[in-house]
Amino acid sequence: MQKRHFSIEDFIGFGERYGIDYRFPSLATGLFSKAQRIVIQGDVEEMTLSSGINLTRSDIRVLQPYETTSLHSCPLYMLVVLEGSVMLRLNGEAFVVRSGMAFTSRLSEHQVMNASHLADCHLRTLSLGVDPASCWQSPLLSALLQQWEAHGAPTFLWQVPGFLLSGLQQTQQTQQASLPALSRQLMLEGVMLQLLGNALSQRLQGQESRRTAPCGAQQRLENVRRLLEQHPEKEYTLAALAQLAAMSASSLRVKFRQAYGHSVFDYLRDCRLELARRYLAQGYSVQQAAWMSGYQHATNFSTAFRRRYGMAPSEIRAS
Repeated sequence: MQKRHFSIEDFIGFGERYGIDYRFPSLATGLFSKAQRIVIQGDVEEMTLSSGINLTRSDIRVLQPYETTSLHSCPLYMLVVLEGSVMLRLNGEAFVVRSGMAFTSRLSEHQVMNASHLADCHLRTLSLGVDPASCWQSPLLSALLQQWEAHGAPTFLWQVPGFLLSGLQQTQQTQQASLPALSRQLMLEGVMLQLLGNALSQRLQGQESRRTAPCGAQQRLENVRRLLEQHPEKEYTLAALAQLAAMSASSLRVKFRQAYGHSVFDYLRDCRLELARRYLAQGYSVQQAAWMSGYQHATNFSTAFRRRYGMAPSEIRAS
């Protein structure tokens, strides 16, 4: 489904289809004009893949702030943010899903998810859920769901690998290029199954890291991760980060990958590229964005940017 403007009435339709309650805080009085009834502007595409995955792709600008509450059950739900950020709460616990990250959980009457969307922000997201009634058609997906349940259907936030982000970018480009429907559906099926497989892998790695790393070590690892995320433009050495984590450089290298699925400097690179993407969207030049995000050479930056996002940084700036 594609449409340039989505009104409150459209959202009511979404809610009926997907079991979502929508609230519009700035329109609480109920007295608002026709123009104010427009909540978002952009494209929303809904589809059900043959494997039993329900997928919603959004590329929107939020015009009116809105909040959502999940009312349906879904044994395996995932939200992937490609641009912007989404604030979630699940049973009182807060999660901020930033660009390049995924949130994975089970939704039910005992695990209700709330999301907040602020006005005047651009969001590109993928939301997918496994339909237990039809996933039996795909033995692979059915086996994945069984294994997921066996691990307690956990809730966690994780960084999507760069090669998968590139694949997701490619699926959006093919939609715009109007490829044959079957070709595009095959591409989407493949990328969605890879996403689900990586979510399971991330969970298994997380369990292993908890078995091998004491609680205090996990907190020190998280301190390192937050430092890289909040200040990616700075220069870091493995030795200095290891000192912050109170462990040897080799231990930090191993334990960081176990905990987050990336090496220390792969994670730093992804944080730098996301910061640069925001600078480009604000109108800074490629050279300025590269320098302000920690890159010394625009050529190295452009190569890394294209590898992750599937497009040149100049294309982001032009758009």
